[in-house]
Amino acid sequence: MAGTPPKSVPAFTNFIVMKNKLLYLFAILSMAFTFMACGGENEEITPGPEITTTDKELKLADSDASNTDVSFSATETWKAASDADWCTVTPTQGTSGNSKKITIQVDQNISSDARTAHVTVKTISGGKLIMNVTVIQPEKEVKPSADTDANAPEGMKLTAAGLVKSIKVGWNLGNTCEAGIWDGWNDDDLNIETNWLSPKVKTSKAMFTALKEAGFNAIRVPVRWYVHADDNLTINDRWMARIKEIVDYAVSQDMYVIVNSHHDNWYDRLPVGYDEAAIQNKFKNMWTQIATYFKDYDEHLILSGTNEVIKLNGDGSENWGSPNDENYKFMNNLNQLFVNTVRATGGNNAWRCIMVQPWACSPTNALSSKFTMPTDTKEGRLILEYHCYDPYNYATQKTQHEMSQSDYTNIANNFSKINAKFVANCIPVIMGEFGSTQDNSYSKGTSAADKIRAEYLAFVVKEAKKYNIPGFYWDNYAFNGDGENFGLFDRQNCNFSARAQIALQGIMDGLK
Repeated sequence: MAGTPPKSVPAFTNFIVMKNKLLYLFAILSMAFTFMACGGENEEITPGPEITTTDKELKLADSDASNTDVSFSATETWKAASDADWCTVTPTQGTSGNSKKITIQVDQNISSDARTAHVTVKTISGGKLIMNVTVIQPEKEVKPSADTDANAPEGMKLTAAGLVKSIKVGWNLGNTCEAGIWDGWNDDDLNIETNWLSPKVKTSKAMFTALKEAGFNAIRVPVRWYVHADDNLTINDRWMARIKEIVDYAVSQDMYVIVNSHHDNWYDRLPVGYDEAAIQNKFKNMWTQIATYFKDYDEHLILSGTNEVIKLNGDGSENWGSPNDENYKFMNNLNQLFVNTVRATGGNNAWRCIMVQPWACSPTNALSSKFTMPTDTKEGRLILEYHCYDPYNYATQKTQHEMSQSDYTNIANNFSKINAKFVANCIPVIMGEFGSTQDNSYSKGTSAADKIRAEYLAFVVKEAKKYNIPGFYWDNYAFNGDGENFGLFDRQNCNFSARAQIALQGIMDGLK
């Protein structure tokens, strides 16, 4: 039927859909048959006769990125648009005529939920609806990771998924093995660990026993290595043995342990004009020694490449701002080098669950498309780490003394996004640090402040638990004044103060 269609029929004909992956030959039927058979109904876009309804449904076969071409004829100039950022349409406008075409392009759906977008074509004059296409993309099909691997040697059966599930909640041995040396401070290898503590308490097995009795079943041991090494990062034997001793305090009690590189400022505070090749050589040397030393430990030990890598400004001040492309590339390269280096040492390290980080260990940076997980020779043995101090002014600085509903909503949204990108795609996640400082200056008093702190900690732990993300509380053994008082556990007396017990209860309530 040539010419302008009847007024009761939309101003387009010959609607044809062409998927890039498939080529269909459509049977060409008369306009009259089409109108009688299809007019006024909501049709699914499938191979078949011409469709002349304004409502279409495009059901994609899978979650992959794809393009779908839609051809039509229109009697007026038109414009096209999509209501979703993952679904785009080109061109966005055109003139009247036969065999006009738009391309509907969708990004890969990496989430565990199906999603829907609407593409509309309207007349430019008057905005009359010509066509509405409902695009339905299924969720990503993910084969659930097994918790164990029967092919692994004894003591290494747990995969990353199984190991993460085995960790209930962890505790950070903060401000201890990552302490530094400044003028007037102790520079003896075995005493540096108390430089930042007041009172100065050496780490003991009794501490970990008390923490386990309180409900923690994992310990994170942040370690600064370079102050115990020469210029080539050859690590002092005494320091390596001391870290082993601390690890054994936990492992001997069936607790899990994370050992990382923390405050190694020669690479995690990148100066302007840094030499990436030189950094990589030293980084590889450092981790080859650490991994070799611990290669016979079983699955209770997790090795973690870095902490919070950031850059320095020209004046030497820290820059916690958004990373640029070069920063993302540096971090991705460093993570890959870490994985390769640990695996190359052999032994149980060929199977060990190991942990990598985004730039600054920030969830925002982890969610960026510019951050990529490294490849690995062993499937299901990598863990992503990120830190949660959100909102910063409440959790860390206490320039904010109360939590708003929007604050809690933002935290929940971040967990949901981390789950969608990582956990739902079989990449287990550990929240390597979280916490809230003890508020000593709240106008409503310490009781009110402690209640808010406990509620905050309970919420964070509970939201993380929804997605099998265990958290490690950051405890820097600081309690007094208005600084970063993350102190929770009294190391000197191996117990919790009355105020700390309220915070501890909050953490344990979140696990219920």
